[in-house]
Order: sequence, then C-alpha cells, then structure tokens
Amino acid sequence: MEGSLVNELFYGEPAGVFSDGHIFARAPELDSARADPALAYWHCDIADDDRLTWSEKVYDLFGLPHGDPVQRDWAVAHYSEHSKTALKKVRNYALGRKFGFILDAEISPEGAGSRWIRVLAVPIVEDDRVVGLHGLKRSL
Repeated sequence: MEGSLVNELFYGEPAGVFSDGHIFARAPELDSARADPALAYWHCDIADDDRLTWSEKVYDLFGLPHGDPVQRDWAVAHYSEHSKTALKKVRNYALGRKFGFILDAEISPEGAGSRWIRVLAVPIVEDDRVVGLHGLKRSL
C-alpha cells in the first residue's frame, strides 16, 4: 500500500474530504497491515453475519476494552446520522461492484464526545462474491 494512490488518499488528505465517501476500483493489498500492531486494522466477515474483528487500535478509537466482542450494528450505531447514511451508501455501492472505499465518519466513542475517523475498506472476494471487507481506520 505504501506509495500508492490509496495510501496517499488515506493518510494525505485533510479531514472532511471524504465525509460523503470515495469509491475506488483498484484496492490496495492489506495482508501486511493485518499483522502490524501500529495500524488500526479491522475485518468484517459478511458471510458470518457481519462479525467484526478489530485490532487494539480500533478498540481505542471506539473507547472499548480490547478484545470485547463487537457486532457491526453496535459499531454503526455510534456513527452520526450523516455518517451512517454515507456509510450505507458507499458500502452498498462498493459491495455491489467489488470496489473499495474511503469514508470520513463522525463517531461517538464510549464515554467520550464525538470524533472524526477515516475508514478504508477493501473487499475480500471469493468465487466472484464479496465475503468480507477489511481495512484500516485512523483518527482525524
């Protein structure tokens, strides 16, 4: 991902640029991100009832103790109304076309005021079907 356009967008653009989302057709490779504890890596298993797996950094963004099981509905409930709408729109579009997306989203972590995060999502495709999403999140 280093040196790629997606990396430049994820880390280089100012906060708020992607508040309505941004779709991209060529997804970065994230295998190395999964093993890097410095990154806020996440995985959503669509084939298994949208089960989420988060790195410790993602738990920190949402103000949760590390390792607590998290359901996607719970996480989405912590997004602002605008961000929920934008997430639904870009996620559905991306899933239907096997594209990735970037979204700047306002969330309300447990026990804290609202904050902005950037979400990078990349589809996991098996047998020409999206079975999951994975990506990175970061504080803005």
